[in-house]
Amino acid sequence: MNIIGLGQAGCNIADKFSEYPQYHIYKVDAGLDTDADPVEKVSSYNINKCNGPEEYERNYSSMKPFFKDISGETMLIMGGSGFISGIVLRMLEELKEQCEIDVLYIQPDSFMLNGPKLRHEKVTYNVLQQYARSGALRTLYLVSNARLEQILGDVPILGYHEKLNSLIVPSMHMINVYRNTKPVMGGLPILDEDSTKRICTVGIFDIENNEEKLFFSLDTAREKGYIYSIRKERLESESDLHKKIISQIKEKSQDENVNISFGVFSSDYKTDYGYVLCYSPNIQS
Repeated sequence: MNIIGLGQAGCNIADKFSEYPQYHIYKVDAGLDTDADPVEKVSSYNINKCNGPEEYERNYSSMKPFFKDISGETMLIMGGSGFISGIVLRMLEELKEQCEIDVLYIQPDSFMLNGPKLRHEKVTYNVLQQYARSGALRTLYLVSNARLEQILGDVPILGYHEKLNSLIVPSMHMINVYRNTKPVMGGLPILDEDSTKRICTVGIFDIENNEEKLFFSLDTAREKGYIYSIRKERLESESDLHKKIISQIKEKSQDENVNISFGVFSSDYKTDYGYVLCYSPNIQS
């Protein structure tokens, strides 16, 4: 799978994905040292620094040579307030000709943004949702830094974003793994090409307490998929586990407006854990 980091936030998250062997990493930002990539599967593209999103878009030149080897599943990661995100639609127009594109959009805390960056973030946020709704993206994943901080609790100032990224990246990685793994029971959502449910978030699912903590508060969820990652020995020995899982899913299925699915996966980890995928067809406020 390909990971493209756009801007500082996107590149920092892309660097954390490089810790896993399954990904080819591409980084695009102003001021990148293209000769200092830490691992073999990381490529960088430096863009001249500009003073605003309009200037970045106006000065954009084709990146097709840089992305010439990209094909298949590709996730572009970006923050919404960085002015360099002014080139995102130009990039996506070129990339969609050769790969299936998801976007992982990191929404900053609006309280921390000044006027120009706040306005730019709102425009980027809404334009990407319209782009996803049009079918130009396979999925737009929304993640809120404010929600991540709520989940993590107290987060220090130094290393703040590193702490948040350490929740995002392993979660997205394991979801990618399980979406490409055959479950021992059930199955995850399979959305067809004509689906309008292209706006998504993910979250942590506490299997024991049947509680979920989403990384973004979605309006009008219409599809949810629950990932159960359970130790192999527990799958083999716990006779009432099937009943517990079915009971949880039945409880979650009481809202007739939301389609519920689940997949149970065998794990070699020492602890059990879960994730949730949540989809909406609507533009988020």
